[in-house]
Amino acid sequence: MLALTARQRPTVTVGVMAAIAIVYLRWQGRVWWCQCGRLYPVSFNTWSEHNSQHLLDAYSFSHVLHGLIFFGLFWLVRKWITLPWRFVGAIAIEVAWEMCENSPFIINRYREGTVSLGYTGDSIFNSLGDIGSFALGFWLARKLGLWKSVTVFIAFELLMLWWIRDNLTLNILMLLWPIDAIRKWQSGG
Repeated sequence: MLALTARQRPTVTVGVMAAIAIVYLRWQGRVWWCQCGRLYPVSFNTWSEHNSQHLLDAYSFSHVLHGLIFFGLFWLVRKWITLPWRFVGAIAIEVAWEMCENSPFIINRYREGTVSLGYTGDSIFNSLGDIGSFALGFWLARKLGLWKSVTVFIAFELLMLWWIRDNLTLNILMLLWPIDAIRKWQSGG
């Protein structure tokens, strides 16, 4: 059996979690890439069949924000858990979210309660891009510190609100407690 060093274990653990997510997403019927077949790495058109189908999209910014948030939450246990294992714990939550987000229950919830009426779930590469965006946010929070991270969080939320009429805050609100007036505003009405 291959013995891993203490430095390799967190990396291998993240790789195993990504592999589990890929297997689960395929089992759920997720496609590898956009059905269009074009290998564009980025699609920022949230009102098209390309949304959540390419490596990165407008919602990648929300996943960066997840990383900022979870760096802060895992910072609270820094005395007991090393940084690499805090990263593993945070990634585990993001991977679990990607798996839940692409379950029939959550996909239907998005269709019923949010402006994402035609949402069919993420492609596998988009889910991997979301996990990578999360990792970027975690790294940014470590480099920026608390107040700069808060500033980046607010800036991203306002940018997304202006740009696509959606952001992490509204996404959570509309998923848990849909408000018709917000849905109408998001759809341009």
